[in-house]
Amino acid sequence: MSKELIEKFVSIEQHELVFSALKKGRGIFFISGHISNWEISAFAYAKIFRTKLNVIAKPQSNRFVNEKLTEYRELCGNEIIEIGVSLRTIFKKILQNEIVAFLMDQSAHPDYSVYADFFGQKVATFAGPAKMALKFKTELIFSYCQRNENFKYHIYIDKINYDDINEFTDENVAILTQRINKKLENVIRENPSQWLWFHRRFKHIKN
Repeated sequence: MSKELIEKFVSIEQHELVFSALKKGRGIFFISGHISNWEISAFAYAKIFRTKLNVIAKPQSNRFVNEKLTEYRELCGNEIIEIGVSLRTIFKKILQNEIVAFLMDQSAHPDYSVYADFFGQKVATFAGPAKMALKFKTELIFSYCQRNENFKYHIYIDKINYDDINEFTDENVAILTQRINKKLENVIRENPSQWLWFHRRFKHIKN
């Protein structure tokens, strides 16, 4: 799909927040979830703005399917970083003032995560974005895609503020991770039919 074709059915709101964040030189964490057509979100952003997203993704169990899916995902110029690859790769992208995108509504490892509230349950949640934001002052941008009745897509972009908790502590990591979960939950409540809910988000729960 060309830039011209994508712009006919995909629109992006508040994209200036991204450019303002990049001017600070501390990198950006794009936070999102499996909402609507998340694949077209990443593809469209790279095509429209002629820039690259570094997308963190879980590898598929079938090696051949994984290779083909990665090939398609990178056709627009994006780079796929598989979960399990050294964190140094992600650190490097952030320190180079690049954009790292991550879908936060996946089940995290129960021993290496923060248990944050999500729809009334304390679920294992990836704490990496919160940790890196607090450590490197990385900008946190929440973005999601919504399919409209005319089958066109609108991408919303919003900033996640954490100016009040800029010190790197375990408590602040937990607070910021909770803010991320709440942002995601609010969007899902507005459009529950557009959330891909069956990927075992509630696999690890703490009572």
